[in-house]
Amino acid sequence: MKVPIWFTKDLFQNALKTFYKNPDIEVSSLNTQDAIPAGENYTSDLFRTTIYFRKNGRTESISVIVKCGNEEGGVKEDLAKKLNLFEKESEMFGKTFPAIYEILGEHYTLSSKCLYTSLNPHSIIILEDLTTLGFNVLPRHIGFDLEHCFLVVEKMALMHAASVIMYEKDPSLLKMYSEGLYGNNDLTRQWVAAGYKGLIDACSRWPGFEKYGYKLQALGEQALERGFNAQKRKLGGFNVLNHGDLWVNNMMFSYFPDGKLKDMRFIDFQMNIYTSPAIDLHYFIATSTKIQVKLDHIEIILDHYYAQLIANLAKMQYSLERVPTREQFKTDYNYRAFYGLMGAATVLAFVKAAEGRTDASFENIIKDESKEGFRYHAYNNERYRKHMEHLLPYYDSFGILD
Repeated sequence: MKVPIWFTKDLFQNALKTFYKNPDIEVSSLNTQDAIPAGENYTSDLFRTTIYFRKNGRTESISVIVKCGNEEGGVKEDLAKKLNLFEKESEMFGKTFPAIYEILGEHYTLSSKCLYTSLNPHSIIILEDLTTLGFNVLPRHIGFDLEHCFLVVEKMALMHAASVIMYEKDPSLLKMYSEGLYGNNDLTRQWVAAGYKGLIDACSRWPGFEKYGYKLQALGEQALERGFNAQKRKLGGFNVLNHGDLWVNNMMFSYFPDGKLKDMRFIDFQMNIYTSPAIDLHYFIATSTKIQVKLDHIEIILDHYYAQLIANLAKMQYSLERVPTREQFKTDYNYRAFYGLMGAATVLAFVKAAEGRTDASFENIIKDESKEGFRYHAYNNERYRKHMEHLLPYYDSFGILD
């Protein structure tokens, strides 16, 4: 990616002055590179910048992740504007996370630190580089084993529980999160429709799985409506602030020297949505787990999440009479199963696609139907097929394709 010409010393100097609350900081030089390879991020441009600066008479350096809006036109830029992605993430770091961390009584246990945000004249968010603290993203092709899944849902339950308390204190803090990744607009509908088309086409080539393609095709526009409706809040329902985009690349893990799992952080808060916790669970299970986990451990993960949610809310002195019972929670999860299928039919295809494909984009999923194109590859590669061979019967078991 081309480094924007507006990445100036002044920009980063102002950011550091704000972050360190020190007006005398002077930036001497910058070194900026792509933060991730092509085909690993779809809604913004990501850079890693090392800033060299003087503070209190000493020369120091800091590595930061710089997230900025794509300004070259096309689907990437349109999607960011239609879904208010940078406005939402700025709100998360500016108001929502400070409120969550105040409730938790601990800071930066769910996210990185944010050094600076601005929406004008350019959309930009400057974040702590978690790799300098020993956190890393796992290879997206592999997916998470049960141990990693447990840690993810523990952190998920912590964030969800804190958001329940936050809503009680100040509902206005959740105003901006009425719509997530699948916002009901023309562009998103085109993407989801193209995803269903890619999946239906692939099913016709998977012996024994043709029936799922027929069922999805028979639903027509209903497939879109059922997916979008599955994410809606129910009147009087139990709602939390969902991360909204829990695919493999949006979670980073750290390990002890002996290789044992130590901690994790969520990244990328552009798709948060205030609705049922089943949304995060369905999407995470569809997009981020190993095949063996999908086969054997979904109920165990749901049980672990529910137990953690209850424990956190009890600790926060929230009345558990207002929390769904395990049975009600499972009923709601089942009711929203089409959301998991929608994630599998759209995002999972990106997750299992080959690395380094420069044509990996929303545009090419929507528009390019050729056999050489990204859509054909994403839906017809062996990794995707193996996951869908387990997921299609799983979602069909809820009766959502009938």
